[in-house]
Amino acid sequence: MALREVLADRKLAAQVTPSMALVEQLLRDKANLSGEALRNARALIRRYVDEVAEVLKVQVKQAPAAKLDNRVPPKRVFRNLDIKKTIWKNLSNWNEPERRLYVDRLFFRRTAKKLEPKRMIVVVDQSGSMVDAMVQCTILASIFAQLPHVDAHLIAFDTRVIDLTPWVTDPFEVLLRTELGGGTLIRKALVEAEGKIEEPHNTVMVLISDFYEGGSDQELLDEIVAIKSSGVHFVPVGAVTSSGSFSVHPWFRDKLKELGRPILTGNVNKLISQLKALL
Repeated sequence: MALREVLADRKLAAQVTPSMALVEQLLRDKANLSGEALRNARALIRRYVDEVAEVLKVQVKQAPAAKLDNRVPPKRVFRNLDIKKTIWKNLSNWNEPERRLYVDRLFFRRTAKKLEPKRMIVVVDQSGSMVDAMVQCTILASIFAQLPHVDAHLIAFDTRVIDLTPWVTDPFEVLLRTELGGGTLIRKALVEAEGKIEEPHNTVMVLISDFYEGGSDQELLDEIVAIKSSGVHFVPVGAVTSSGSFSVHPWFRDKLKELGRPILTGNVNKLISQLKALL
C-alpha cells in the first residue's frame, strides 16, 4: 500500500531505485495501478530493463563465439590475403640492393562460412517462482532477436501459454503482458513451441523452468526426447539468476543429464556462451 502511495507522486517515484525485487512487486500489482501510479510504475520497470539490457549486451559481446574449423583450408582469393603475415613470413627474401621484397609464399585468412539464419525459440516459465528468470531471459531474447541472422520467438507459460513473439524485441512490453503466478504445464508450452519448428537442425530451443510439472513427468520427458531426437538443439535452463541459488526438480536433473542435455543453472553468462556458440 505504501508503494502505491509513492507511485502516485511523480517526485517521490523518481527517487526510487529500481531493482529486481521492485520489478517483481510492480508486475504482481500492476492490475491495481492506474493513472499517475501506473505511468510511474512503467517508468521504473523501463529503467530497470534498460539497465540490465546494457549489462547483458556487454556480456553477449564478450562471450566466446564458435571457433573456425582449421581443418578447412582458406579460400585462396585476394580478399582473403593476409598481407601482414605474408610480409612477415617472407622477410628473409628482402633484397637490400634492389629494395624489394620477393614473395614466394602467400598466406590467406580463414573466413567464417556464410551464416544461415537460426531460429531461436525461448520457452520461459512465468509462474511466481521464476520472476528473475522471466525478466533476464526476456531481455536476453530481445538482444539475440536483434542479431541479423537470428529469428527469435518467445513463449511464456504457467497453466496457459502466451505467444509473445510480436514483442520479442521489446522486453518491457513483454513483461507488461505477463501474468505472474499460477501452476505449471511445461509440456503444453513445448507442444505450442514445437509448432514453430520448421528446420529442426537449424533451430535452438531454450526451456527455462524449475521443471516441476503440473502434469505427467514422464509425458514431459517423452516430449523433450522427441524434440531433441528431431535434431533441435535443446537447451534446458533451471535458473538464470544473479545469486545462482535455485531449486530444480531432481528427477529431471538426472534424466536430462542422462540424455546429454544437463540443466544449466546459475549465472546468465553460462546461457549466453552456449547460445552464442549455437547461433
